[in-house]
Amino acid sequence: MPQPAPPELVARVSESFEWWNDGEPELMVNEYSEDCELDLTAVFTDMPVQHGHEGLRNQVEQFWKTWEGLRLDSLDVVDVERGRFVVDVRLWGRGKRSGAEVEQRFAFLYTTRESDMKIVRAQLFPSAEAAKEFAAANA
Repeated sequence: MPQPAPPELVARVSESFEWWNDGEPELMVNEYSEDCELDLTAVFTDMPVQHGHEGLRNQVEQFWKTWEGLRLDSLDVVDVERGRFVVDVRLWGRGKRSGAEVEQRFAFLYTTRESDMKIVRAQLFPSAEAAKEFAAANA
């Protein structure tokens, strides 16, 4: 049953997104385990699943090459049990080539490793509700 996340988790998530927004995504990468998986395919169907820190860095680099002023804000963090939590996210950016502005809501379902709370899997969903439903169906 989803419940509000503990304050320390909310603070950790906020700090991680601020590292991204401040142009220091490497600090965010350190929140992930070396063998992590980043799956954005439910939203960005043409992007392959990325593995490990190198895969994360490659994905970050692609985003920064495509977008300017790319910002991610965590709006809500919900604990969905078993080391998993959903983060409702607002993304804002402007296409470098097109100049088109995009503001969109998404959600991440994060799975952490119990021993050190590092993120082992991050899955992007089109909404927080979709992430929560997936988490409940795959408990």
